[in-house]
Amino acid sequence: MNDVTPDNASFFNRPDATGAIVSQVTPDLPAGRAGLKGGDVLRELNGSKIVNGGALQVAVSETSPGKEIELGILRDGKPQTINVTVGEFHKDAEVAENSDQGSAKGGRLGLAVANLTPDLRQQMNSPKHVKGAAIESVRPASPADDAGLAPGDVILEVNRHAVQSPDSFVSEVHSVPAGKVILLLVWSNGGASYRVVHPAQGGDNGM
Repeated sequence: MNDVTPDNASFFNRPDATGAIVSQVTPDLPAGRAGLKGGDVLRELNGSKIVNGGALQVAVSETSPGKEIELGILRDGKPQTINVTVGEFHKDAEVAENSDQGSAKGGRLGLAVANLTPDLRQQMNSPKHVKGAAIESVRPASPADDAGLAPGDVILEVNRHAVQSPDSFVSEVHSVPAGKVILLLVWSNGGASYRVVHPAQGGDNGM
């Protein structure tokens, strides 16, 4: 899982940098069937506050496999409770990191994106459900580079809004006021994770 940080907390309606964020759930596996969704913020485990993803993993690992636990979550700013079987949750509800290949130019963020074509999808072994804008190049020492983005990653969301194409990615980024941080959900190496990008001031009409 990704941790809630000072940079991303506001995107998930958190007043402080505590909790763990679910960035990926496989729908037909136990975590998905239990009701967890990408973007859920895990706040409590059996009534105890979750500080971050690492603390949650430790607590889960100390619970007997097969035992049901109660997770207090925040979904779209609203609290909910979800019960998950420990062994299933620990194995299947993991949040990973970002990968894929894919053109818009490098300005504000310092990257170029392209369509996720069938050839690219095959090359990167990307599942069909992964949709977005593939990163074609990243300018060294740019905001995108600082955020850990790399060619081959796929941008799935901008500020919690789904990206369907390079054009929609460009539109979403340009809709963000200058000086505001941007939250990206990125697919890489078989998983998805949230990345906070601090855009450069000014720049050209690219990304």
